[in-house]
Amino acid sequence: MRPIALFLLLCTIMAAQNSEPRRSDRQSATCSSANVLYRPVINEMWSQDEGEHPYAEANGFIRIAVHPAFTQEFFVDVRLNRKGPPTFTLYSLPKGAKTVTVLLEEELKRNPSADAISLAKTLPVQRKALQADGKVERLITEFFNLRWEPRRIPDSVRLDATEYELVYIGEDTLVFSSDDYDTPMVKWIESFLSAVHDSAGHNG
Repeated sequence: MRPIALFLLLCTIMAAQNSEPRRSDRQSATCSSANVLYRPVINEMWSQDEGEHPYAEANGFIRIAVHPAFTQEFFVDVRLNRKGPPTFTLYSLPKGAKTVTVLLEEELKRNPSADAISLAKTLPVQRKALQADGKVERLITEFFNLRWEPRRIPDSVRLDATEYELVYIGEDTLVFSSDDYDTPMVKWIESFLSAVHDSAGHNG
């Protein structure tokens, strides 16, 4: 009986060892899919909120994504309306989720075949739509007077740096990404976000 018991014990151990890599593989595949889908989902999120025919009422959009090193990332979508003042939407993540990638990993565990369109609709990203006040409008005017200058990578690297991304979509499409606080665009984004959050606070 002892040889048989020993054999069964060995089989149990081997089965457990063999199942662990499969679980690890599934987790790795989920993380990989979430990383691949991240930008398509963010773009789809913006596109869905901007509407099926966005340029019927707007002549451009300013999309901003902020990725802090240690706190939640957040997003702003500015609609430059053809009539009336600009409007903007603030996007924030639920408590406990630092990035959209974390939300994607959780959703893909439940629905591995989900695509960017369905994910953008189902992710629990909170939205707050507001109309631009005078300060925000002035900063938008300043945006169109900014000079976009390419810069070399600095010698020093900050581990706690916040990454700022901005995409302007209008007659032209311009893309900006940097973690350099000294660039004029990052300074503008910081000023703009401060004004936007002040406006959101005043509007409850």
